[in-house]
Amino acid sequence: MTDFANKIQSARYAIDELSIPVVRITKEIGVIPLVGDLDTNRAQILMENALQHGSDYKLNWLIIDLYAVPIIDTMVADQIFKVIGALRLLGIQVVLSGIRAEIAQTMVNLGLDLADITTFSSLHQAVEYVNQAD
Repeated sequence: MTDFANKIQSARYAIDELSIPVVRITKEIGVIPLVGDLDTNRAQILMENALQHGSDYKLNWLIIDLYAVPIIDTMVADQIFKVIGALRLLGIQVVLSGIRAEIAQTMVNLGLDLADITTFSSLHQAVEYVNQAD
């Protein structure tokens, strides 16, 4: 029974890790397309994947796309800011894309300060920005 439980736990971790991929689109630019709700477990995997792959790929830029994240609450926003801070310590510049009207309203209502974070409503705009800046 313990062996079966361990296999299930390993499979869940693999699924979670695959659900937060770092997609390298150029030599120096990567994208993390987030899909679905972010809970504490997935937020930790986001941190691990972003730091590991950002460093391994020697990325200068990482775009975190929030378009398919249905809800941004305090915990999710806090974790995203932690990921951005950690990536900046590695020298990786971060851009947020997929900021829909409801996400923008929630972030403002939560009192989040996005002054030093570049944001875009679409992934296409973010990619264009990063390509011009790089």
